[in-house]
Amino acid sequence: MRHNAPTRRYSDLVVRATPPPGDVPGLLRRLMAEDPGRPRLTWYGADERVELSAKVLDNWVAKTANLLVDELDAGPGSRIVLALPAHWRTVTWLLAVWATGACAVLPDAGSAPPPAGDVVVSDDVEVLEAAGRAVPVGVALPALALAFGPGLPPGGVDAASGVRSHGDVFVPLVPPVADDPALVTGAETLRHGDLLAAAGRAADAAGWPAGVRLLSGGDPHRAVAEVLGPLVRSGSVVVHHALADLDGAATAALSTQEAITPLS
Repeated sequence: MRHNAPTRRYSDLVVRATPPPGDVPGLLRRLMAEDPGRPRLTWYGADERVELSAKVLDNWVAKTANLLVDELDAGPGSRIVLALPAHWRTVTWLLAVWATGACAVLPDAGSAPPPAGDVVVSDDVEVLEAAGRAVPVGVALPALALAFGPGLPPGGVDAASGVRSHGDVFVPLVPPVADDPALVTGAETLRHGDLLAAAGRAADAAGWPAGVRLLSGGDPHRAVAEVLGPLVRSGSVVVHHALADLDGAATAALSTQEAITPLS
């Protein structure tokens, strides 16, 4: 009889037995197959905590992707400017853009007007007004918001009401090819063919284990590493709106409360 055999976690077996997904829709399907009720994205705002299970996250991404395709003709080659702060809605918009095969364009901090694109998505009225020929899409950030409110430019799309009216299953009609752009940040472009591979490399470099639960400040520019990276590892991410302002004791308490994976 052998003793002290190494303990294998379920998440380790899932990651090793399941082929790596090739795209974001495949990644979401894998997370759903592993455990639809497991938290995958948790948000701490100034006055709210929002938790999205794999099923709820997939639902939000599907609805948002359907809005992008049905109302904005998004697809491979489309440039979707996401001028949004660190927030759970920003994560769902990023995943939805990638699910459609379009390219997410992230403005540099403080940049105005927004970069050129086919669509400009923002919570900021001034940014939407500066969208130029792009279609402005207003995003209300509060979890219970039913409408964007005043200030949406003429011809703009109210995402708060629009997303909810779309279907909760998304099937891309035109998948991207490997060389299609997926993410533009400044002068750098990441292609769809390398999107999840880049997330996997970031997770490897950080030494994140299978099932990692990562605490993040939610910077959209770090979403490949700090959102896709944990999800590729069959894990989850906890985004805090003011992580840099927390002292050591507050960070430790949050980490204990949320069962954050200790990282060296």
